Amino acid sequence: MKKEVLVRRDVFFAVCAAYLTIPVVIFMLGNLRPLIGIPAAVLMAGCCVFSCIDFCKGPDRKLKDRSSDFFGMKMPIKYLIALFMVALITVFISGVGEYVYSMLDHVFRRAVFNDLINYKWPVIYDYSTQHNPRVIAVLGKTQGNTALIYYSTYWMPSALVGKLFGFTAGNIFLIIWTTVGVWLTLVGTTMVIRRISWAVPIIYIIFSGLDVLPNLIHSLTQYEGYMAVEHWVPEFAYISNFTQLSNVFNQCVPVWLIVVLLMLSSNVRSTGLIGSLSFAYSPWAAIGLVPLAAALAFKKELQPQKKAKVILSLLHPTAIISCAIMLVVYGTYYMAGSSSSAESGLSWKYSKSFGGFLLSWALLLIIEVLPFVILLWKREKKEPLFITSAITLALIPLYKISYFNDFSMRASLPALFVFSVMFTSLLAKMFADDKQRVRKAKRLTKREFVRSFFILLLTILCAFPCAVDLLLIIGSDIVGESHFENDIGSFGSITGEEKGPYYSTEAYAEGAMLLFSDDYREKMFYKYLAASTESRHE
Repeated sequence: MKKEVLVRRDVFFAVCAAYLTIPVVIFMLGNLRPLIGIPAAVLMAGCCVFSCIDFCKGPDRKLKDRSSDFFGMKMPIKYLIALFMVALITVFISGVGEYVYSMLDHVFRRAVFNDLINYKWPVIYDYSTQHNPRVIAVLGKTQGNTALIYYSTYWMPSALVGKLFGFTAGNIFLIIWTTVGVWLTLVGTTMVIRRISWAVPIIYIIFSGLDVLPNLIHSLTQYEGYMAVEHWVPEFAYISNFTQLSNVFNQCVPVWLIVVLLMLSSNVRSTGLIGSLSFAYSPWAAIGLVPLAAALAFKKELQPQKKAKVILSLLHPTAIISCAIMLVVYGTYYMAGSSSSAESGLSWKYSKSFGGFLLSWALLLIIEVLPFVILLWKREKKEPLFITSAITLALIPLYKISYFNDFSMRASLPALFVFSVMFTSLLAKMFADDKQRVRKAKRLTKREFVRSFFILLLTILCAFPCAVDLLLIIGSDIVGESHFENDIGSFGSITGEEKGPYYSTEAYAEGAMLLFSDDYREKMFYKYLAASTESRHE
């Protein structure tokens, strides 16, 4: 007999809520004044506990039947172990911990992690510790202090371990922490689709649009505007799962887990807490999450019998308290950043022509969104999350922040992952149907064959960006390519080495300036909320 374990929905939610809340609590206790940080942390922890108690209650506050499928799902122990091993290998190869060749973004991620360990919180730098003349030339000063403003919450548990036991221990814990987050997302996806299927880890890793097509055209025509495998138009880009993981794991891992929890919701009362937590990890992704969280209010099974109570459910005290705390703490923290993007505003203003913008916008939707809308339409057309995700992905490209448009790349995280989970469900059902058909020796109809062919073709083609990333990572390690993760070292004393236009000392210094705030003392967060801001290195 296969050994199985019941994965209870309430227990699963409690574990996930704790996973997302603990870093926030550590951030508040470590960065805020005790009189502010302790009450804020206690309130967030209290909201988390209440949401865990309330999670399995329906919209009318009645506990779900423990004998129903909703209460939990039986999963083979071997399946759970296999998912954990897949999560560990994926996290390791993606570059978390930087034990393999890692993407350029890890140069900055590693420096943030280093400084969270080696500096007191909140992190304050002294310009006089910069010794590289080329760095000083870019920064333009050698005196005064500056604050680090970045989405650093994800590293808090690992940085705390690093402070107590050293960098190596913290780095290993970071791999474990990230693996647990990926594993929980895989288990949660299994609960959403209610099938034990290898489609779950496969699609989690390879999900993307049809980027292979514009890349093929570029290889034949060398058209202008091409910048990267997934940035084949200059104004915006939607990024594949593995590329997100191998560049901004600190943002995508918690956001994807939040999306899964929203898809598992039995009421809308806990949406406020879960949604607000995303603000700590990625403010742009939090913006993309707002319409999805709002869409849950329109799911019939989540609505109270009395329509008048719908608004009351959305304005539950847990939601109000958690959202208020997160907005005050993290809103003031992010606003303390003194740097602003050179390119910020409506996307077509940065295009060569309005017609060119419309063409780029249409191509992005045709390549990245439309294939999944067509395949999922019949199954999901009555699902508010599906409709809202499609509309959100259609509108996000209208706004641009930064040269590479970080807004489009991160705000699209939640909606794209909703598509990823729904596509996983479609593929898993197809596998199950085919297996059952083989057992009954039943042949496919022509329509079923065509549909299955296109689903498999889309699955294969969307693996292209992941394959390119894996070739770069594994191939670079095999040939002994130099690693870059320690080129910055610390933002307090940037070293930098000349290894090309994107790996130059000047590029590192310019990137660091985007994370610095020289006038932090005048900002609300540091003036009224933050702990002592004296520059000191531990």
